[in-house]
Amino acid sequence: MLDVSVDVTQGTSVWETLTAIGTLAAAAATFLAVLVALFGRDLWETRHRPILEITYEQKEPYCRDVPDLIPSRWVRVKVTNRGRGTAKRCKGKMIAVYRADGSLREDRDPMLLHWAGMLLQQGLEPLDLAREEYQLLDVVSAGSVRRDAALIVADPTPAGFAKELEAGQKHTVTVAVYADNAEPVTAEFVITFDGDIHSLKMQPA
Repeated sequence: MLDVSVDVTQGTSVWETLTAIGTLAAAAATFLAVLVALFGRDLWETRHRPILEITYEQKEPYCRDVPDLIPSRWVRVKVTNRGRGTAKRCKGKMIAVYRADGSLREDRDPMLLHWAGMLLQQGLEPLDLAREEYQLLDVVSAGSVRRDAALIVADPTPAGFAKELEAGQKHTVTVAVYADNAEPVTAEFVITFDGDIHSLKMQPA
């Protein structure tokens, strides 16, 4: 720290006193400028950084039934930016799948998940989330055509493994959300499916 002391003795003129005060003010301004230069940008970015949050409830809009020609149920999580700045290029992934006994399934690689309400390719692209903005992220879906498995709503590019969760079992999955300028967040969920679309359930692990 810059230490500037000025001794104002009895009989010092007004001009000398003002000069001493000016010297102290200049020293304080210099010290403040150094602090701003060293830490100002970091403090600003910390205060205005985006903060990602994953939430889920067993109700609309997280669980949505679609009564089309082929009825289906879609289960999604909500990704919200709780910070002050815009979260840039957010993307969601299922990074792990575990068996009922807690062991990691090596036959399921990490999968890029699909942003809800978008066309296939568009929903796989990273997106920005402004302050307090949210977007739903598809996790699993079940249709009336298939009763043997619920489908993980992931990039459909062939990857050498099935992007699905078998019916009649309990699956624990880890969902992660990333952004270029925010800390990643993860959440674990237990997913069950018994063959009927209305049996597709997800709850926090």
